[in-house]
Amino acid sequence: MSSRLSDLPGEGGFSTRRSGAARALERLTRSVTPRVAYGLIALLLAGLGILALRYYASARAELTGVAMERRAAIAQLAAATLSERLDRMVDVGVALATRVRFAELVAAGQWEAAVKIMKSVPTEFRFVDRVYLADVSGTLMADVPDLNVRGRNFAHSEWYQGVSQDWKPSVSGVYRRTALPRLAVFGVNVPIVDRGGAPVGILGLQVRVEDFFDWAQAIDVGEGGVVHVVDHRGIAAFDSSKPRRAEIVDLSAHPAVALLLGGKSGVEVLPGPGGDETVYAYMAGRRGWDVVVEQPAASAFASRDAQLRFVLLAYAALAAFLVAAAWLWMHELRRARRSLASHAERLRILHEIDRAVIAEETPEAIAAAVVQPLRELLGTPRAIVNRFDLAAGEVEWVAAAGRHRTHVGPGVRYSIRLMGDVEALRRDELQFIDVSALPAGPESAALLASDVRYYTVVPMLAGGELLGALSFGGPSPAVQDEHIGIAREVAAQLAIALSQARLLARVREHAAELESRVRERTVELEATNKELESFSYSVSHDLRAPLRAVDGYARMLEEDHGAHLDEEGRRLLAVVRGSSMRMGQLIDDLLAFSKLGRQAPLRRALDMTELAREVVGELNGAGLARVELSALPAASADPALFRQVWSNLVGNALKYSGKRKDARVEIGGRAEAAEYVYWVRDNGVGFDMRYAAKLFGVFQRLHREEEFPGTGVGLAIVQRVVVRHGGRVWAEGKPGEGACFYFSLPREAA
Repeated sequence: MSSRLSDLPGEGGFSTRRSGAARALERLTRSVTPRVAYGLIALLLAGLGILALRYYASARAELTGVAMERRAAIAQLAAATLSERLDRMVDVGVALATRVRFAELVAAGQWEAAVKIMKSVPTEFRFVDRVYLADVSGTLMADVPDLNVRGRNFAHSEWYQGVSQDWKPSVSGVYRRTALPRLAVFGVNVPIVDRGGAPVGILGLQVRVEDFFDWAQAIDVGEGGVVHVVDHRGIAAFDSSKPRRAEIVDLSAHPAVALLLGGKSGVEVLPGPGGDETVYAYMAGRRGWDVVVEQPAASAFASRDAQLRFVLLAYAALAAFLVAAAWLWMHELRRARRSLASHAERLRILHEIDRAVIAEETPEAIAAAVVQPLRELLGTPRAIVNRFDLAAGEVEWVAAAGRHRTHVGPGVRYSIRLMGDVEALRRDELQFIDVSALPAGPESAALLASDVRYYTVVPMLAGGELLGALSFGGPSPAVQDEHIGIAREVAAQLAIALSQARLLARVREHAAELESRVRERTVELEATNKELESFSYSVSHDLRAPLRAVDGYARMLEEDHGAHLDEEGRRLLAVVRGSSMRMGQLIDDLLAFSKLGRQAPLRRALDMTELAREVVGELNGAGLARVELSALPAASADPALFRQVWSNLVGNALKYSGKRKDARVEIGGRAEAAEYVYWVRDNGVGFDMRYAAKLFGVFQRLHREEEFPGTGVGLAIVQRVVVRHGGRVWAEGKPGEGACFYFSLPREAA
């Protein structure tokens, strides 16, 4: 990835190739006529337009589904709540009707005595307006309070027909009671039976509709939304737009209610009473009572339409950019035809800038892809990529990862004081923060709630400028050096991404200063390259020199004074030499692993079978194990890198199966729908699958050095090479029964 626009060489850097570039551009301008150019642009715009329309249609359908599901969920919740409350009312009635003394009084015809037992019910249940007792023929015998309707027969009423049909508890529909005031009510009616199970009377709980549905008034459907509760005839029991409406309204002709009465439930968009589209979510409940949630489509889909408008705005901006880019390209092409020699360099630079802008991802996308795997690798509850606003003294999230979710993009800002000493960060010094020492506030509370009691701040520097920081933390203040190294490497790459994005934005704003800025960035790039070269030299020379000295002096001591040392002294001297050589090998492996991150794969047609056969011949020359090599699918990959992959995998298989007399290694591959899969299987010591995730980490080993020598970098190199080719790696194993290591490559790369 280019760290800055100065990566584009200036006039001096291309002086030896100017004539070649000019000749190539001249051939291009001769072969591409304006008509051909316009045709290519039209095809490109048409293709992008088709993709945009498909994405827009997909986004619209998805957002519509989300809005519809939300209304359906509200209706389902309301229906479930309604059913639960009706069931509870029936349970109350059953509990009252099954009282032994109460049933005996009713069976004996002592109605007044029986109803006195129920006199406290209207006060205990505020929405119960009245309790009444009727005989099996439907004649009302007693009620509390007394409304002067005793002795009247209600055999014709719905509530009596419902309970007497099979003498089971029932809930009636909404009706206006006979007694004054004529309130809208419904009845919960329970048969009263004697000891033999024969019905001897009916207990009725008359419930006030306007009080029973107070819970439904709290349902928030959204702007213009209405909640209806209807009985089995389609009579409205509740209307959230008129919660205290006195009249009884028949909604059986309502579009959604008609569907409910037909035995259907669901959510759909239908024409409303005024002809406007309305979203109806209609869900059936128990006891014959149903719920309808309706909202004008304009309100229900307001959020969707706002997001789609934003998408259209983005499309318009992109279309304007493409048109402007096409016009600029055509303009430069015409100018190149008139003055090819004077403008060839400028066209080359503009082309390189366009290529970099189109090919490179945004810092947010890069951070989003990195931050969660980084958090898991570091083993911390939280990792955050921060961008600094030094002028405002604030920090802004680019991406943040916790155990359960990842936040991407701006919007979260807080004081830069939470990053520690800013001047020290400018000097590339890490900051270690104790959350308990921070001032009390929402930020420290959120950290403690995430089990982050200590966190480390790694500066993100590019060209000597402090752009942001990578922070990660957990419950312990201890931080491993390996984790610091990983965090520094990631922070450096993210700093490059932030720097490039900001520089590209500046170029768009200050196009007139492009050429002078390129020359300035070229100087800075040379300094950056020198710093990188100095760092590589420091790792390869400054770390190896002390090891060579240790090994050299130990060897001199062994050769010149070995005879004067006892057996323990010679053993310790051998340990020193062995450890220094192991440290040197670790440095070599770590440098090789680090170089893989910067080395671009050189893809070409590769015979995997022949390559694996060559590696087996080199590693198993003595025939220590029986190796079975099957035909492998060919691939397009870097031969040198995949020679290292096969060498590491086959070498591991030979090493870990070498202690068996019947050591066997199997190498195979197969073609699948989207990828080619390769594997190396052995019958060696194997491993516990609980630790499979550690196999491909740097310096992660599952066996002691005394058992199987190695540095723990080989499989990490395998993973990095395969991933850089667009593939993946995994392993299977069982202790004592061997292991199998897999890697895959996408078919388009084969």
